[in-house]
Amino acid sequence: MPSPAPLLAGAMILFAALPSGPASPLRTSDAAGAVRVAHTAVHAGGPAAPAAQGAPATRSAGAGAPCRPGSGPRLAGRNLTRATLPADLSCADLRGARLDGAVVRSVLTRADLRGASLKGTRLGHAEMAGARLGKADLTEAELYYANLRGADLRGAVMDDSLPYGAHFEEADLSGATMVRAKTYGAQFDDAKLVGVDLSDADVYGADMRRADLTGLKAAKARMYGATLLRAVFRDADLRGTQLRQSAMNGATFKGADLGGADLGDVTGARLEGSKGMPKTLPAPDPACEPGSGPRFAGWDLTKVAEFPRDLSCADLTGARLEGVDLGSVKLDRAILRDIVATGATIRYAKGADLRGALLEHANFGSAELMGADLSGARMSGARFGSAKLAGANLAKAELSGASFGSADLTGARLGGADLRDTEFGSARADRADFTGARMERADLSSGEFRDAVFRGATLSGADAGFTELRGAVFAGAEVTGLDTGGAEGADLSGSSSRMAFGWVVFLSVTGLVVLWVVFKTVARARRRVRLTKAETAEQAVRFEEARGVQEENVTRLGEKIDRLADGGGGDAIDWNRALDCYDAAKEALATAQDLGDLKAVDVIVARGHNALTRPDRRTGK
Repeated sequence: MPSPAPLLAGAMILFAALPSGPASPLRTSDAAGAVRVAHTAVHAGGPAAPAAQGAPATRSAGAGAPCRPGSGPRLAGRNLTRATLPADLSCADLRGARLDGAVVRSVLTRADLRGASLKGTRLGHAEMAGARLGKADLTEAELYYANLRGADLRGAVMDDSLPYGAHFEEADLSGATMVRAKTYGAQFDDAKLVGVDLSDADVYGADMRRADLTGLKAAKARMYGATLLRAVFRDADLRGTQLRQSAMNGATFKGADLGGADLGDVTGARLEGSKGMPKTLPAPDPACEPGSGPRFAGWDLTKVAEFPRDLSCADLTGARLEGVDLGSVKLDRAILRDIVATGATIRYAKGADLRGALLEHANFGSAELMGADLSGARMSGARFGSAKLAGANLAKAELSGASFGSADLTGARLGGADLRDTEFGSARADRADFTGARMERADLSSGEFRDAVFRGATLSGADAGFTELRGAVFAGAEVTGLDTGGAEGADLSGSSSRMAFGWVVFLSVTGLVVLWVVFKTVARARRRVRLTKAETAEQAVRFEEARGVQEENVTRLGEKIDRLADGGGGDAIDWNRALDCYDAAKEALATAQDLGDLKAVDVIVARGHNALTRPDRRTGK
């Protein structure tokens, strides 16, 4: 038989002589023959022969030192889809090679497969530790149980691939896409998956402890039962991701979006710095401390479509919940201080801290609020029908216009609360404390208020008809207009009653009207006096002016009589009448008191002037 050494040397020479580059694809007729020869020679068991000149070695000359990636057989750019490959292609240069759909049994440890096309390639159980697969196309490739420890898969396309049970320990998959990939049970310990796209992928049961998953895209991925100890999910997209029963001790989620994610029964979850409301959260410890649960302080939760069923002991300080329906959410011992929840619905909040919350027109119908702290909360118009508020603290709360029909307020504290126009019909408030509360026009009818304390409260116009008031204390209370008709055990000792507010208003208004009328009358009289004085003064001035004019007229009349008498115009003049008018004018002027008298003087003067131009009627001359 021929020695295998020459055959092996020949095969290696063929490998070395093969043209490189994409323009010269490996042909099955020549390359496959060379590969078969090499494969046969290697496994024939014959003595090893020196490698042919120019043939790359898979191992260095040193004591078992690993070969350098790409230093092995040079098959870059070759089409190997139908080639028969040797058993060992460690460190082979397969950059850009085509192996689509091929069945690969070769060892590919530290092989350089960057940019290679491995679509649908069957690589199950393949040895690919340390291989370079950057930007390789592994779409639909079978990689189950493959060994890819320390491999470089940056930017690789692995959509719809099947790497379940594969080993990716310390591998770098940054920027790779694994959409719909089946990676369940795979090992990713200490791997780098920065920016990897695992959308809709099956990753359940995978081990990702200490993995760097910064910027991971895993929306709707199935990662339940995964081991995520100390994994980094910074800025990851985990919306709708199934993470149920995963171990998360030490994992970080700063900036990660967990909206709609399933975190049921996970262990060690600390979600500080994350965003988005998960669909399900791990059940809290039944004895959890307030605020020890998930933290959503200051979050705007108005757009959350679905809340976890149990947020007991969660911290929602200052959260926005306007109009949100939390009727099915358990909020026992949760911190809800200063939340803005106008019109919200809350059903389960035993022992919750709601101090200073804005809950106007909120719906607490049939709610369980035993021991809750609602002191200082603003809840005007809120509905507490049939709610359980035994032992609750509502001191100084704003509750005007609220309704507590059939509610249980046994032992509740409402000191200093604003309860104006509040409805307590049929409520049970035995031993409740209403000290200093404002309860004007409140409806307490048919309720039970045994041993309740109304010390210093204002109950003006309130209705306590048919109410059980045995042992109730009203010392210092203002009970003006309080209706206790039909009430049992009503003892208003120490209370005070003033005139009904309506009468006070009526009398006050009446007095004001009378004062206004008196004021107007006096003012009118004074104004009339002032006007009269002004008119009198004005008339006096006009009278003096008119009297002066009439004096001149009388004087002119006398002068005219003298002038005509001296001129001898006697026969044509009625001297008697002229002189009578002159004398009458002087007398009338002397006795004149007003302008009317002066007008009479003017008439007499006119008659005198007329007599000087007419003959004496008695003589006819």
